[in-house]
Amino acid sequence: MARIHGTSGSTKYLLNGTRPVNGKWFATLDEMQHFYDHYDEILAGTKTSVARREDETIAGLGRDEARLDAELKEGIARQTQIVDKEMGEFDHMRFAADGIFSRIGFSAKYWIAVALRNHHIKSPYAGISSRLDHVRYDKRHRAEYRQAAIERECRTIVRSYACLQENESFLVGAQGEECVIRELSQLPDEFHVINDVNLRFDRAIHWKKHHEYIKTCQIDHIVAGPTGIFLLETKNWKRSDIGIKSDKLVHQVERANHALWFYTQGLYRKNERLSVNKVVISLKGSGSGRYLSKYIPIITPGQVCEYIRNRQPVLSQDEVNRFVNIFTR
Repeated sequence: MARIHGTSGSTKYLLNGTRPVNGKWFATLDEMQHFYDHYDEILAGTKTSVARREDETIAGLGRDEARLDAELKEGIARQTQIVDKEMGEFDHMRFAADGIFSRIGFSAKYWIAVALRNHHIKSPYAGISSRLDHVRYDKRHRAEYRQAAIERECRTIVRSYACLQENESFLVGAQGEECVIRELSQLPDEFHVINDVNLRFDRAIHWKKHHEYIKTCQIDHIVAGPTGIFLLETKNWKRSDIGIKSDKLVHQVERANHALWFYTQGLYRKNERLSVNKVVISLKGSGSGRYLSKYIPIITPGQVCEYIRNRQPVLSQDEVNRFVNIFTR
């Protein structure tokens, strides 16, 4: 199988625009498509699952509250007996003491114990009391904001669906580009498929043919292998689009070819500059078998592997690797 680099541009755009659903980001086009097709079901399921999760959390906090409350009450009752017993001993001893100084000393201990009674009773359980207050606050807060938590989780689902709905053309385009990638992956191991190539130039390059300056350029797919370099543009056009938009598409493909040629020129000496095979892939098969221009054939996804594979080898593996490294390093 060919080595695949990157994903389709439309898929990448949609992945960046959507939000996590039930805490999980989309990773593939299939996940987004499944979500889009089952939106109502997923939204309803999320409302139910989040409500259940919040109720379980509140119930769990209630159990923690009951356990800590019982532990605190039991400990305070036990500590109260210990402190009161000690105070009783001081009280008895201050009256039973023989000398006045002894009575004064035990009286002081008794009244200090009285003053610090609550502190001595509660301080050993300050940690439990603090945890109990925290649990009670969490329980109250969870109960108060239960509905808000459900709505917050659902908002991310609604936003993701709105993104896909507003960009349905990208969803369709992504399906087509992924279809092409699946077909290209069937090429032999020595081929590389580089997807969604975005060329950027620090200074705009001059395209003399149209007296145009190119700052950026996007290419759907580039294939590099023994049979050459292939620049592939994918279109989901109807048959009527071929005639109406052909001039614009020729311009797009030739512009991309010039940008690619300029971008890789540092790799080669002038007399060994690689030539690029330009191809338009028609997802619906419209115009298949025709030439958009003299050097730009129109083929279907099912024909692309044969078109690339059944040509004379023109590049060594070293030349292929040198080219691929520009885009994958």
